[in-house]
This record gives sequence, C-alpha cells and structure tokens, in this order.
Amino acid sequence: MKKLKITLAAASLLLAGLAIAQPSEYYLWKNKSSGETVCEPDMPAAQWTKQSGPYEDPNCKIRIPT
Repeated sequence: MKKLKITLAAASLLLAGLAIAQPSEYYLWKNKSSGETVCEPDMPAAQWTKQSGPYEDPNCKIRIPT
C-alpha cells in the first residue's frame, strides 16, 4: 500500500510538471554563406544568423505575439 501511494505521488508530480511546460519557440535561421534558411528552436551552427521569430510551429508560419 505504501508503494502504491509513493507511485501515485510521483505520477502526480510528473503530470503537474507536464501541465505547466511550455512548447518550444521556433526561429527562422539563415546561413551566412549559402543563404539557406531553416526553422529550428536552436541555432544549427556558428555560421547561422537569426532572421525572425519566435514562431509556434516548426514551419515558421504562426508568429508568437511579443
């Protein structure tokens, strides 16, 4: 019975943490040398610069109001 209570308490804490977690913010990154653009949450490498963002979706279509 004690093991069940501990398991339920741990599961409750985990679910509470998930409930307040926020989604990733995506940014449009541009490669300095090739001009290629990608939509990623983090800078892909050193030669990339942030063009715009943040966006809600991984396609950089829905802008998050700031």
